[in-house]
Amino acid sequence: MPAGYVIAILLCLGDNCDLVRPEPAISYPSYETCSDAAAKNASKLGEIAARSREAGREGEIICLREQVSIVELDEEHDALAVTTIHQLPSATSPVLGTLKRGQKIHVTGAVSGANWMRVAMPEGVSGYVYGERLRKLAVSDAPMPAQGAAGGREPAPGSSGKTVPHPAPAAAEGARASQPAPKDQLAVATPPPAANAPPPAAPAPTAREFRNCEQCPAMVALPGGQFEMGSLADASERPVHRVQLAAFALGKYELTHGEWKACVAAGACSDKPHVGAGSDQLPMLNLSWDDAAQYVQWLRGLTGKPYRLPSEAEWEYAARAGTTTPYPWGKEIGVARANCSGCGGNYDPKLPAAVGSFPPNAWGLYDMLGGVAEWTEDCWHKNYEGAPANGSAWQTARCREHVLRGGSWKNPPTDLTVTSRNFYDATVRYIANGLRVAVTLP
Repeated sequence: MPAGYVIAILLCLGDNCDLVRPEPAISYPSYETCSDAAAKNASKLGEIAARSREAGREGEIICLREQVSIVELDEEHDALAVTTIHQLPSATSPVLGTLKRGQKIHVTGAVSGANWMRVAMPEGVSGYVYGERLRKLAVSDAPMPAQGAAGGREPAPGSSGKTVPHPAPAAAEGARASQPAPKDQLAVATPPPAANAPPPAAPAPTAREFRNCEQCPAMVALPGGQFEMGSLADASERPVHRVQLAAFALGKYELTHGEWKACVAAGACSDKPHVGAGSDQLPMLNLSWDDAAQYVQWLRGLTGKPYRLPSEAEWEYAARAGTTTPYPWGKEIGVARANCSGCGGNYDPKLPAAVGSFPPNAWGLYDMLGGVAEWTEDCWHKNYEGAPANGSAWQTARCREHVLRGGSWKNPPTDLTVTSRNFYDATVRYIANGLRVAVTLP
């Protein structure tokens, strides 16, 4: 079946030609949009073609119609998180609607060689959902067929406003049936399925959100639990170790410029006028650790509540939201799922995106990855040898450097994993550093 159009580089040496797809997760709805994108990225694509020419091959940048093969299915799934339904099996194709977490949907097919599922929508229209976000229901859980559509659902922010009957969230479940695409066609290339099953000891959080004052950040109450912290990806993330945490609350969003201005108006925080007017929904940036500590101290005095910066263990526990993969949505960064340099989507190299610009994780926390790097309470240690196992902050007597988590809009995707760690001098401001507040629960 035809899908969208993709940018390809045709590399030929005599009659021997190969195709290279430099944007493996991107598909364009028309030839014109594909050509425009190729022209816009001509310099980067030219560099790829030039590297191949060194081997004696000529490189030509072209747009091709993508062909995909569908394995027919007749299954009921539900959505594991808020999920967009696309017109084509590509994250860059037009959005047809959204699924809410837990919404059920009828799956009619699986895209061969890719992790996209074809789903049934009203009036006989089909859409596509990334399979990692869906979970197949047992026969006993599947809804009985009903006449007409189910009641409407509230659309997610930034969506087209359309919703689909039979909603539900889901995750990838096992390998999808696949068959090879014809050699003269470009197969859809999307990230492989990711095992996102939460560990048994990581309970789902309550849906409790609160503010302790009008100027205070919105908070999300998270349950206590245990998880495996760290990874083998980098020496600073080892050893992997089990951490047990008490319940706590974390900011729903990164601290915004508007929220910081309230502290400035109270005379408790330093002004940062260079951020610019009309940017109250941008995450507050250019903050030192000392600035962040100053803000939470003001919140404590204002409310009488134990506001603080999160510990590094609390931050990772919250960012994972019960998952075990490098990103909360899977093994790969995907396209336009976070705000970073190389994450795809509309990217402004000068400023981070407004808070809430991307879907939340499974625990209702927005922008845990990208945006601004978030200060934690912990002093920097080069690895986890001797790290606390109770989720508390790891501090030392003379602590010059503190840990930052989550990466920023300036960082590449490799710096945005849930385990990636960074640090900075506590007294020094840097444009890409900000914060997210925590509060101890009674």
